[in-house]
Amino acid sequence: MTLKGGLGPALLPENLRDKPAEGLAATVYHGRPGTAMPPWKQFMSEAEAAWIVDKLMTKFPE
Repeated sequence: MTLKGGLGPALLPENLRDKPAEGLAATVYHGRPGTAMPPWKQFMSEAEAAWIVDKLMTKFPE
């Protein structure tokens, strides 16, 4: 997994640094209507969405 984007922007820590974690977690959980980003709330909790964002922002091990 490269996290360099495809249909959306690259999900690298340096690109996410200035974004609020709460907003990113909300995007993961609720999706973005009118874009390729689907909601994931049927598959995970809000806490799990926040965990994913935390890992993306801190560059989890390769």
